[in-house]
Amino acid sequence: MVGNFQQDLRGGLRMLKKSPGFTFVAVLSLALGIGANTAIFTIINAVFLHPLPVEEPSRLAEMFTRDTQTIDANTNFQLTGTSLPNYEDYRDQNTAFSGLASVTFPIPLNWGGQAEPQQLNASLVSGNFFDVLGVKPYRGRTFVADGDKKLGGNPEVVLSYSLWVRRFGSDVRLIGRTITLNGTPYTVLGVAPPNFKGIVSLGRPDVLWIPISMRDYVLTGQLKNLENHRRFRWLSIVGRLKPQVGVAEARAAMKTIAAGLEKEYPRDNKGRTVELFPLNESALGINQRRQFSLAGGVLMGVVGLVLLIACVNLANLLLAQAAKREKELSIRAAMGAGRSRLVRQLLTESTVLSLLGGLAGLLVAFGGRKILWSFRPPFLLDGSIDLSFDARVLGFTVAISLLTGLVFGIIPAIKASRTDINEILKVGGRGGALGWTHNRLRGLLVIAEIALALVALVGSGLFLRSMQNAQQYNPGFESQNLFQMFFDLGALRYDADHGQQFFRDVIERAKSVPGVVGASVSSNGVLGGGILATIFREGEQADPNNRGTLVGFDDVTPGHFETMRIPLLRGRDFTDFDRENTTPVVVVNEAMAKMVWPGQEALGKRFAIVTTPNLFQVVGVVGTTIVGQIGEDPQPVAYLPMRQQYSPFATLVVRTTGNPEPLLGAVRTQVQQLDKNLAFTNGQTVQQILGQGLWAARMGAALLGLFGALALILASIGIYGVLAYSVAQRTSEIGLRMALGAQPHQVMRLVLKQGMLLALVGAIVGVVVALPVARLASGLLYGVSASDPLTYAGITLLLMGVALLACYLPARRATRIDPLVALRVD
Repeated sequence: MVGNFQQDLRGGLRMLKKSPGFTFVAVLSLALGIGANTAIFTIINAVFLHPLPVEEPSRLAEMFTRDTQTIDANTNFQLTGTSLPNYEDYRDQNTAFSGLASVTFPIPLNWGGQAEPQQLNASLVSGNFFDVLGVKPYRGRTFVADGDKKLGGNPEVVLSYSLWVRRFGSDVRLIGRTITLNGTPYTVLGVAPPNFKGIVSLGRPDVLWIPISMRDYVLTGQLKNLENHRRFRWLSIVGRLKPQVGVAEARAAMKTIAAGLEKEYPRDNKGRTVELFPLNESALGINQRRQFSLAGGVLMGVVGLVLLIACVNLANLLLAQAAKREKELSIRAAMGAGRSRLVRQLLTESTVLSLLGGLAGLLVAFGGRKILWSFRPPFLLDGSIDLSFDARVLGFTVAISLLTGLVFGIIPAIKASRTDINEILKVGGRGGALGWTHNRLRGLLVIAEIALALVALVGSGLFLRSMQNAQQYNPGFESQNLFQMFFDLGALRYDADHGQQFFRDVIERAKSVPGVVGASVSSNGVLGGGILATIFREGEQADPNNRGTLVGFDDVTPGHFETMRIPLLRGRDFTDFDRENTTPVVVVNEAMAKMVWPGQEALGKRFAIVTTPNLFQVVGVVGTTIVGQIGEDPQPVAYLPMRQQYSPFATLVVRTTGNPEPLLGAVRTQVQQLDKNLAFTNGQTVQQILGQGLWAARMGAALLGLFGALALILASIGIYGVLAYSVAQRTSEIGLRMALGAQPHQVMRLVLKQGMLLALVGAIVGVVVALPVARLASGLLYGVSASDPLTYAGITLLLMGVALLACYLPARRATRIDPLVALRVD
């Protein structure tokens, strides 16, 4: 058996060497198909299949709060974090976990002692955070598990490996030294292991961790005011399950505790329960996981179509090659070679061919990774995920290569082994008999190619239309000639009075720069999200059955709406007279006015925030703008005057007369003079920010466009190959027709008709298949239907045009056949 296999292998390599053109085309087609699949699978593997670098990740679960009481317009915000008081109750009362740890989102801190002010991102964590995750330090040590009990008593940090390398130059002497953050010195305890960046898969790698006992030295503004409020959900909770306890059992136990907390604190916990998910599922973002999974599925589906087209090309090439070898196979059969022996030989050749294609595909994927990585979202830094070819990726490539060779080589092998020896020897081995019996099969394969290409191209077209619509989206303000930059006065311990004066000064400084026509300060900025709070209409805050409405808040200075060019629809803007000792006022956007007071005039209405007894009076209504992401449902927002609601973390928004990018440096230099130690960061034009918000649409359109073009090329090669082979097979027939008086244009029409009929049938099949398939991805499309007739019509015309060109070349060759030569050959 081994000897026969070696003989087949040598024979296969010899045959491939004898047909370099055939080998090159087949390997190239497979390399493109397999390479595209490997490149995408590398991303899928890194994002979905790589477990977090923690101990026994299957024993870890993340806990979320689900609010069934409050009305929430944000569908991507259904599962949230937990408040600090609730976390402490869960931690102390739970019986399902050996440990419950907490961690916050990254918080920018001022890094002191540098030549220029800089910021580092820090997450507050409970003392047992690293112990619960089972993470061992790369250098030094981590926090003591119960060392976070004393408030302000643990000025310590653990650095991520990436931060240690990028910002501290891998200095091993840093352990035990201090760094200054927000004016407070912290001792560096250790460095986390490589690739660990917390409990999120796609988080920033440059981060450090600080004990939550230091929160009063880290948090500023509203975050600091609300840190101990039971309604303020700002902590993520992760726990390690006890032995023999599963996620379902733990979920039931934690829901019981949540029900008890709801009874004990009905004002804050009414309608709130908990949900548990394995950490490997939630690490991608529990509210966005479905979208990420759908996007990954679409990409794998499209590259799968590309591979199928490449495989159909391979099958067609193998059929053509087998037709050329009719005489050789017949002689082998006549000399006693059994059918199974012939099939095995041909399968060996196709498998060797596919393995060569897989090897070349690895080279394509190696270069393709860099192209794919260039489309990454802006929040992912270089090295954020591991795109190496690990055993899983290599195994995937080998598997699809072998599968390709076996599955798409078996039919040509079986067909070729069914040769009629007498018939073949009678016609002299010129490929007539076998070629003619295979024409129908090859035609079906071309139809399949065209159909698959149309499905891939429809996906590309829909995502291109979606991106165009997203680019034309109206954000609700004038985005041209606008830029912003962040700063945090809390990092330098500004009190409210000094902070308010700084806001006035920074606006005047910015306006003094030539080319600047307006400036304001906002706590959120563009696409900055912001703090959400539950509000109740006046008179309803004491009603236990009232659900309340979750709205966003943005603290702004007078003139902010003018700077942003947000239209004032009714009422007035804030003025300098809206101060601490005057009536609390608010300007709401139109979405909030319609949601909270449907069918009523919002002006003059009052509402209360659940965290304060004050009533806020609506004095103005402005247009609705985007808050978190392009394409979101209208989100309710309440704007508060900065003089009444001081926010030390703020954004300077500047409007210019022309291109704002050249003025970024001049404005930063001017405002930096107010405080040399204050970091002004993330200076960007609003056009750049909106462009970054379109990363998903751009990436989908670019990648699907690339793979759709690849599918189109492979399909055109397929139809060209079939017609070229058909013309070669029908040389005698065409020569006879021309000898009997057929004109060149009639011969061309004959060949074109054969090819375009196949293309037309393939297009019809492709449309029928594409309609239900496209609906599966409709959740990723913006402003375009999955059955958009314009896209289907345009793609069909494009495909038919390319098919016509692919048919024309063989048809033109057919018209140049010399009848005398053709008949002499026969």
